[in-house]
Amino acid sequence: MPTRLNALYKLEDKAGEVYRLAHITMLQAIGGGKVQGPEGILHVSWPTLDVGTVVRIGQIEGIAYLIPLEPNESWLVKNRIDLEM
Repeated sequence: MPTRLNALYKLEDKAGEVYRLAHITMLQAIGGGKVQGPEGILHVSWPTLDVGTVVRIGQIEGIAYLIPLEPNESWLVKNRIDLEM
């Protein structure tokens, strides 16, 4: 599921153990998660409940770019890099 990265944290406890964490928001797929439009890319928007989640940075599988369709409302999810873009 696409997510939006809000913040990164590096915390150290008294024993010296370091935790690298990310605060993310799970985005909601538009149209049931099927690719749409002439570009054939997944469309996402803010969830109905805007609740963030904290995860370990190591749990993040990969990178994707959010291309705005409507400012602060919906995006295209691009997970491939186009060197000519």
